Amino acid sequence: MEQIAEKISPKKLGPTLADIVFLVFLAGVLVSVTLLGRLAFEEGMKTERSKENGEAWVKWMSENSAERFKDGFKPAACSGGPSVAGALEREKKELTKVAKLAAKKDGTEDEPVTLPEIPIGTWGECFKALTAKGGPLSELTNAFSLEPLTLVAKCDPADLSTAGGYLLEKNVNTPAGSSIPSVTSTLVNTDLIVEKINVRVTICDKGAYPTKIADFDF
Repeated sequence: MEQIAEKISPKKLGPTLADIVFLVFLAGVLVSVTLLGRLAFEEGMKTERSKENGEAWVKWMSENSAERFKDGFKPAACSGGPSVAGALEREKKELTKVAKLAAKKDGTEDEPVTLPEIPIGTWGECFKALTAKGGPLSELTNAFSLEPLTLVAKCDPADLSTAGGYLLEKNVNTPAGSSIPSVTSTLVNTDLIVEKINVRVTICDKGAYPTKIADFDF
C-alpha cells in the first residue's frame, strides 16, 4: 500500500513552469488594464477642462452682454452702442496720463505725447483685451498642450494640434421665408460688435472633434 501511495502522490509540490508563465502573463494584463484606465481617465479630465475653458468664455461674455453697453465698461475695446465713444475718450485720457508719467520719469516731458491708435468696436480688439496679460480670460490654457488657449479656424480630426482649442462663431438670422433660420460663420477680427450679436462657443475634444458649449447673446 505504501508503494502504491508513493506512486500516486506527487513527489514535487508548488507551481509548475506553466503556472508561473500564466501568473506573469496575468500580472502583465492587470498592469496594462490599470495603465490604460488611468490614461483614459486623464484624457477624459483634459476634455472636461477644455469644456470648462469654453464655459468660462460663455460665462464672461453672457454676463457682460448688457453691461458692455453701459458707460465706463472695461475693457473698453469690448464696449458696444453709444458707450463706445465715451469709452474711447476715457481710454485716451488714461493712456495720456500714463504716457505723461512715463515721459516725466524719462526726462522727456517736453516732447509731444503720441498715443497708439485705439480701434474700438471690432471683435479683434475685444479679443486682444480679453486675452492680454491681466485680461479676464488671459489665464486659460489648452488642457492638452498646456499652451495659452487659442482660437482655431475649425476643429479638424485630421489635425490633432487643434485638440483643446476653441472656436467662436456668430449666428446671423436670415430673412423671413428663408429655408434656413440662421447662418453660422467664424467670428473674425473685423466683425463689428457695437451691436448685440449671437455667439456660439465650441471646443475641440481630444480627437479634435467639435463639442458645442452654448449659444448666447453678447
